[in-house]
Amino acid sequence: MDWIKIRAVARKENGYYFASPIGYIILSLFLLANGYFFTLITLRSREASMAAFFQTSVTLLLFLTPGITMRLWSEEEKNGTGELLKTSPLSSWEIVLGKYLGACFFFGVMLSSSLIYLALLFAFGKPDLGPVFSNYLGYSLEAMTFISLGLLVSTLSENQVVSMVVTWVLLVMLWVLGAAAEMIQGRWGDFLKLLSLFEHHTDFYKGVIDLTHVFYFMSLIFLGLFFSVKVLEAKRN
Repeated sequence: MDWIKIRAVARKENGYYFASPIGYIILSLFLLANGYFFTLITLRSREASMAAFFQTSVTLLLFLTPGITMRLWSEEEKNGTGELLKTSPLSSWEIVLGKYLGACFFFGVMLSSSLIYLALLFAFGKPDLGPVFSNYLGYSLEAMTFISLGLLVSTLSENQVVSMVVTWVLLVMLWVLGAAAEMIQGRWGDFLKLLSLFEHHTDFYKGVIDLTHVFYFMSLIFLGLFFSVKVLEAKRN
């Protein structure tokens, strides 16, 4: 893989978000909702902690991430540029990783706004850096997982709206598997808990970094990218 080519694809992909209304709409919704969440949670709890904020904000990502990923490949198909990418000298991995990293960079821009809230906590309190790092790690891994799965769905559909809806349904299904597991006893219940996003994110917001949870999210990220490559290769053939 040529990382110069991957970076070029990522830069081009990231530029789309700041050249189209959808990027600014998503960014505005993220800033407004998170500002409200942080103010409300901090005033009520009066604690110098980011945990409750991130736990609430991650539900916002369930709705906003499909908007970030819906255009990653679907728009290429719609505009006819998908055919150019299929026949380009870029490998499937270079295309997929470039698009993925471009979307992750846009998320990084969104996440950087939370540093304002962290600065306020340090100005008026004494937050523990260990739990704060754990909160950021868990939140980032979840977002990167959502983006990877959204990219996979986008490669399967030529319609952006369909891609957004299917991604949202997939993420919600993975989220609620834990609740379904509570109603099922035995090995099937344990299996559903193993697959549930919710079951793997809670410890991060308690300040605990469990490598089992890190492996879970990294595995989903890899699977999303791997199958995106396979779908793209099938289209190229």
